[in-house]
Amino acid sequence: MKHIIIIGSWMIEIILVAFLLTSLGYSFPQALWLGSMFMPVLLIMKYHLPLLRFERQYIIGVVCLFFSFLVLEYLLLMFCHALISDFNPKMPSILTNPVFIVLVLAVLLVFDTWIGTILDKRFGKMPASVTFTSERSKITLNTSEILYVESLDTETRLHTLNGEVYRSRTPISQWQEILEDGFLRTHRSFLVNTNHILSASEDEVMLGEITIPISRKYKSQASFKLNNYRMRKN
Repeated sequence: MKHIIIIGSWMIEIILVAFLLTSLGYSFPQALWLGSMFMPVLLIMKYHLPLLRFERQYIIGVVCLFFSFLVLEYLLLMFCHALISDFNPKMPSILTNPVFIVLVLAVLLVFDTWIGTILDKRFGKMPASVTFTSERSKITLNTSEILYVESLDTETRLHTLNGEVYRSRTPISQWQEILEDGFLRTHRSFLVNTNHILSASEDEVMLGEITIPISRKYKSQASFKLNNYRMRKN
């Protein structure tokens, strides 16, 4: 349900932008196509913005990233305008105005973040329990009981607080979608319950006496989530 609502909110955002663009002389179907061109950049921004560091040594990189967002959006709008207007090169001047593009993206980002906050409060960061099949038996576990998920070749194993291990044929990537934000992917083979992390470094997290590695691929994402987790605990 949560994912359906998110997709629905994207559609609402496209429709709202389309109504704005109809004032520039586009028909509503044309405006819908043009409005949808804001979504790719919006989603890219949602992914990258939490990873940004605004310290002095990173400022040039941050500026370049924002400039690339702007250029990408301009190219998408120009390409879509060419398609819907039979390659008429004359595009409304406001669509080439960087201030207008930034304002639209900013409003969409704020609206999208607001919807996400409401959904997190309504549905929670992760499901209260999960039901799956383990060795031909139907198992229901509270997600708070899961310590970490481990991928081993053709199966995954769910390790619990009381030391029990449940085998599953569900791949770890699908477990990541099921368990959502309450769990942290630290490695291609490990998914960790953030509520049970006792300490963490750049290369590993500690779950009591259990050490889980953080691979290079997941290091930046893990660092961001761990920082957020520490802020929530403090």
